[in-house]
Amino acid sequence: MDIAAIYRIGLSVELTGALALWLALALRVPSARHSRQQRMLLFAVAGLAGSITVYLDPVSAALNRTFVFANSCGLFMNIWGVLASALILDFVLAATARRRPLLVYGLGTAVSVALIVLNATIAPHAGCVSAQVVPWYSPFWWLLIVAHLVATVPSAALCARYAVRAGNDRALRTGLLLLAAGFVSSTVFWLIVLAYLLARPAWLGAFFPLNIGITAWLMTAGVALPLFLDARRQLRNRAALWRLWPLWRDLAAAVPHVVLDEPRGRVRQLLGRPRTTHLRLYRQVVEIRDAMLVLRDYVNDEEMDLAAASAAIGRSPRRHTTSPAVVAVWLDVATRNKANGVAPQRGQDDSAADAGHDLDSEVAFLRDLCRARTAAPAHAIATRTAAPAGRAVDATPNDTARSEQTA
Repeated sequence: MDIAAIYRIGLSVELTGALALWLALALRVPSARHSRQQRMLLFAVAGLAGSITVYLDPVSAALNRTFVFANSCGLFMNIWGVLASALILDFVLAATARRRPLLVYGLGTAVSVALIVLNATIAPHAGCVSAQVVPWYSPFWWLLIVAHLVATVPSAALCARYAVRAGNDRALRTGLLLLAAGFVSSTVFWLIVLAYLLARPAWLGAFFPLNIGITAWLMTAGVALPLFLDARRQLRNRAALWRLWPLWRDLAAAVPHVVLDEPRGRVRQLLGRPRTTHLRLYRQVVEIRDAMLVLRDYVNDEEMDLAAASAAIGRSPRRHTTSPAVVAVWLDVATRNKANGVAPQRGQDDSAADAGHDLDSEVAFLRDLCRARTAAPAHAIATRTAAPAGRAVDATPNDTARSEQTA
């Protein structure tokens, strides 16, 4: 691959990366409204996105065609880069509880003024390092490089530091590492500029667009990771609502007073905003649990032991009465007993299943329960289990045949 091909690929990566970064920032704005730290992070990344955008050939050409920036030779993009550095440094200091906005933006303004003066007097058109031959000791470019490194190096170190402290929170750790990699990539860009300034190898300039594009994509990944996680969570919640609906429908029919609102259709419950979907899932889990607690009173200890012995083959029955397979059996027995008018017995031991420590663990157990209920032997075991207890069970001849075949 020749240098020209690398340059063309870099331009494509740079353009798509800038567009993706602005899109990710726009999508993150609603979630950052109530978080000051997130807002400052987005401001810092927006500044970096702006400095990347003004380096795009169409944008820089349009700027240089205007009356104000005509013949500025890249001065505007460099001033914007200083502003972006100030935003990034402000974010770093705020994250370390040492924010000094007046100092940071005052220095940024001073550097910008110095660059304008240097470009107009000591080193005319010094902003055009790629077009004008400037000396390696050019104060314009040394000042510009230092201004960027002062912001990107601490930012990379800060994100990496907090990524290490994230512990078991893999999502947070991954997001911080991506942001750290983006700041490292930006640091590498300015080190390449420094190497170009000192040695002037012609081939090195071909890597500028590619490096900028990689920086944009890394920052996009870091900014967009929460959006991806939220989308995945919403898909998971909707999938859970869909799969738990048959269990909820059957238990709601058996114990209708546990249902808070009028039941929705299976498809209609999937519609709505993300927060609405989460609340529906939470309420559905609570209603299923309440119905299970009510139905537990319709199964006596003997039936529970038989259910455990039937479903937990080769295990201690009393030790596994909360497994999904056993719960599926006694729920079927309890539903039949209640439908046949069997009187509930209060004071049964709490074998309705161990409660999970959060919504995800509850949903995981109930999904296992749904799978256990649809297993082929479950209905036959439930029919066989209810019979010895001397209770009325609405078993058909086909149920009895299946029960004997299973036995």
